[in-house]
Amino acid sequence: MPEKPRLLQRLREKALIRVVDDDETVLVALRAFLEMDDWKVKTYRSAEAFLGDLSPLPGCMVLDVRMPGMNGIELQQHMLAHEIRTPIIFLSAHGDISLAVDAMRSGAVMFMEKPPKPERLLSCIEEAVLLDWEQSRRREDLEELERELSALTQAERQVAQMVAKGLSNPQIAAALGVSETTVRSQRSAIYAKLEVQNAVELADFFYEIARLRTFFERRRPEA
Repeated sequence: MPEKPRLLQRLREKALIRVVDDDETVLVALRAFLEMDDWKVKTYRSAEAFLGDLSPLPGCMVLDVRMPGMNGIELQQHMLAHEIRTPIIFLSAHGDISLAVDAMRSGAVMFMEKPPKPERLLSCIEEAVLLDWEQSRRREDLEELERELSALTQAERQVAQMVAKGLSNPQIAAALGVSETTVRSQRSAIYAKLEVQNAVELADFFYEIARLRTFFERRRPEA
């Protein structure tokens, strides 16, 4: 990862902080405060307004818990269900422990009482923007690995998984009912397509895919 201060400075130029709160005075105050710290800010009076103006820009959101219509927790669940992974910092005028637990369990960066302590809020925003950057990087890595894996035929994928588990060519041939020559040919094709040199690197390839899939699976809402 690039040095943190330099990375944050770079992200400030690209990131957008979304602030969602039904209280206009809160929106005005937070916007002014965050812009003083050189963040780009966009404000919304409701969850519905935010959903009607989704942006691909990186960043995070500062979200009020209790709002008319869709509340903050419902918006968080909606975002998770639709693969919108913008990190969330919750603000609440009520010290609702059960809501805080639910929000954090679903992946919120922080649950803060209003009014938030300025330095703590800035620290949380930096953490959230860095998390968004890390999620984006991991998503790109997973998509690239998935593309490479999709280049394998079904038969090659089956052989690849067996090679990654440490099985020898004779063992694979016996298990699949094919010749060792076929296994060797498929193994060579697998190594070329996945750009690996040996069984250890192939095992690492599958481990990395599993690790990244688990990372994103853990961020899905509970049924």
